[in-house]
Amino acid sequence: MKILKLFLVATISVLPLKTVKAQNAMQMELMQLREDIQVLQRKLYREQQDGIAPAAAQDVAVKIGEFDETLRQTVGRVDELEFKIKSLNDRLDVMNKDFDVRFKMIEGKPIEGVGLAMQTAETKKYDAPVAQGAPTSITGGAISKGDDLPDVKTKTADEIYKQAMENMNAGKYSESAQQFTSLMTKYPDDKLAGNAQYWLGEVYYAQKDYTKAAVAFAKGLEKYKHGNKGADSLLKLGMSMRELGKKEEACTAFKTLPTEFPKADQTLKTKSADFAKALECK
Repeated sequence: MKILKLFLVATISVLPLKTVKAQNAMQMELMQLREDIQVLQRKLYREQQDGIAPAAAQDVAVKIGEFDETLRQTVGRVDELEFKIKSLNDRLDVMNKDFDVRFKMIEGKPIEGVGLAMQTAETKKYDAPVAQGAPTSITGGAISKGDDLPDVKTKTADEIYKQAMENMNAGKYSESAQQFTSLMTKYPDDKLAGNAQYWLGEVYYAQKDYTKAAVAFAKGLEKYKHGNKGADSLLKLGMSMRELGKKEEACTAFKTLPTEFPKADQTLKTKSADFAKALECK
């Protein structure tokens, strides 16, 4: 869906913007400090070359000491700024790699290194240890491989969903987010998977993490558009974009809701129209 990709690009672009601005500001400050160093060096050189009266020698020595201290502080500041710029560059590299992986996951493209690692992990098996030379009174004739052990009960999708909703309503957002994600991972084709995706977005929205909320709602539209939370996801996607200051994307969501979901509840359509009007969408 081209609209979804537009939403995701707009959402992800918000993340590195502040980092880039900070980097540019520090680079400007670094250039200014280097110019200050050159000015101080030239001034000190000129005063040393000028004819100085013996009576003023002590004053000149004090000035030279002051220049040396200022120069030392300035050089230290330059080193500090260079380290911060390098740290920001490293951070941007990590963020760019993370965005690339997310886009590949959304578009269904293979991620380098993941498939090979999973394949290796699946094929590597180990046999049960054998106690060679030990008497049968200790080993019992053989060491059990676990086939006779009772099965560990796995929670059903309904149980995980119920617990996640309880935690969300209780304000335990971290726990509920983990549980909604666990449900979608273990039961991706379950009837509750689409609802879990939507409520994951609601958890992020409640925490005012509008970037993650927008990604969650957009992913819900992509995978579960025809579920019972499709229209709700589009409305909340528009609201998340509005909070991120993305007016054009928010207007697109609000204006297309009636056409994308003609059978949606009238309350959702009314809210969407009201939000579009408040934003003065064209």
